[in-house]
Amino acid sequence: MSEPERPSVSPLGDAKHFAEHSEGFKIDPTDDDSVDAKLAEIEMAGEEVAIGWKPAAVPPLAPEVRFLHQSRTIHQLVSDRNRSVGIFLLVASVLINASAGLLKTELPVDPIVSMRAIRYWCLPVTFGTLAVLGGFTSLLLIRSRIGLIYEVAKMNVLLGLPSKRVERVNPLSIFYIMHFMVAVFGGASAGFTAGMLSLHRWGVVSAIGIGVTVGLLYIIFFQAIYYVTILRNTTETKLQTVRG
Repeated sequence: MSEPERPSVSPLGDAKHFAEHSEGFKIDPTDDDSVDAKLAEIEMAGEEVAIGWKPAAVPPLAPEVRFLHQSRTIHQLVSDRNRSVGIFLLVASVLINASAGLLKTELPVDPIVSMRAIRYWCLPVTFGTLAVLGGFTSLLLIRSRIGLIYEVAKMNVLLGLPSKRVERVNPLSIFYIMHFMVAVFGGASAGFTAGMLSLHRWGVVSAIGIGVTVGLLYIIFFQAIYYVTILRNTTETKLQTVRG
């Protein structure tokens, strides 16, 4: 029995296919506008997209991997909270000790800036700096609290725990206590600054009243920002979106 004849194959493959492949991007190299347009397309969309290549779908992360990632994120947020409060207390301690040292300093030669002026302004500048730093620390604590709420919401989905396990604003939480402490210290610093600056102009009684008023307004302002910002950015609708 004779074997069936095999179709002859050119060593260069199919001529039609080879011709189409040799066309490349199918543009006229003599047309500068066409070349520039194609190069701009490649630059904007990427070579892979321009030639029609699409990456394969990436499989979703396993629940264990997501659990570890969210645990690490929660740990970082808690570390940011502790670090920001620690820096605020450290700077407050250093500035107050430096101001106390200036008040006791007796130099044999008066510097270019009068030592009397330095002593006069050191406490208002110190407390004013602490008031500003307290405001920034308060905002950092609010940001960390919002991030923690979202990460805990996703963690509860993985663990199958109720979504109400962590309250958004809890007066007994460490976050709230730390924020309130920073707000009180910052308010006291703002009150001392306002009272010192208004002492000679308005008298002792008025200066005390101004300082107390400024301090209370400072505390109320940042406490209100804490409540409003957290409750507005962690609504149940937004948390449901994250859980989904």
